[in-house]
Amino acid sequence: MGRYAEPEFAPWDGRRVPLTFLGGYLGAGKTTLLNRLLERTERRIAVMVNDVGEINVDERLVRRRSSNSVELTGGCVCCSLADGFGAAFDALRARPEPPDQVVIELSGLAEPERLRPWGRSAGFRLDGVIVLADLTSIADQLETPGLGAAISGQLRSADVVVATKADLLDADAVAAGRARITEELVGPVPVLDGLDPVAVAGLLELGGRDPRGETVVPPGSLFDAHSVTHVEPGPLDEAGVRALLAEHGDRLVRAKGIVDAPDGGRLLVQQVGRRVEVEPVPAAEWSQATGLVLISLG
Repeated sequence: MGRYAEPEFAPWDGRRVPLTFLGGYLGAGKTTLLNRLLERTERRIAVMVNDVGEINVDERLVRRRSSNSVELTGGCVCCSLADGFGAAFDALRARPEPPDQVVIELSGLAEPERLRPWGRSAGFRLDGVIVLADLTSIADQLETPGLGAAISGQLRSADVVVATKADLLDADAVAAGRARITEELVGPVPVLDGLDPVAVAGLLELGGRDPRGETVVPPGSLFDAHSVTHVEPGPLDEAGVRALLAEHGDRLVRAKGIVDAPDGGRLLVQQVGRRVEVEPVPAAEWSQATGLVLISLG
């Protein structure tokens, strides 16, 4: 985070907004995904992009525009990263009401691992790193001198990889591209393929809470060959939560929610691919238990 100075006081009375990094090389589908997300969401989402003009939002959804932001009628906002992460985060913190989620579209050669610390910036918490990979060109990209190392680094930093453009290839080519991706990964990182932008947008929105503190559960048809379930376990400590998630094995892609703890408190649970976090719900984020929303492969 360089020489940027964090605010002395946390915004929004201490509430933290989940922040998702969206990485991938040029042409992988990041901008298309963001457009679909803004078109379909009913939540207040802040999207940070290198160039606001790249997000060609339907004019019917736009409330007002300025040189570095687009504000939509549904409460979403697109902010420019042209002046750096610090300026963009400060602009969000200056808003009287926090967004429900922040999605940051990284540039084509950005290194998500180096940017993870921004997920601990005042008022925010890291929700995950999702990297898109174009199946039609991933093999050539990885073999290109200079570019290959950058693409490999993006894949290795991902919590979830989404392989795009599978509809443009036959089954053998999809399998070959997917195999090339998994060769670059370290550890059990889920690789999802064949998903359209609407499905990936649903992955970003998983487990959002509406103003009443209720979990917004995605429809069961969110992914082909994926199952979406909502479970309400009894009181669990951290070990119990991790054991419950482990029952789903490596096929569990995403989990999110709030569960009751044996001591009368509540635990915030989130899993994105290989990364699992279980922590007490801070006072500023206190709400009723929501149960857990789970997305599993197959």
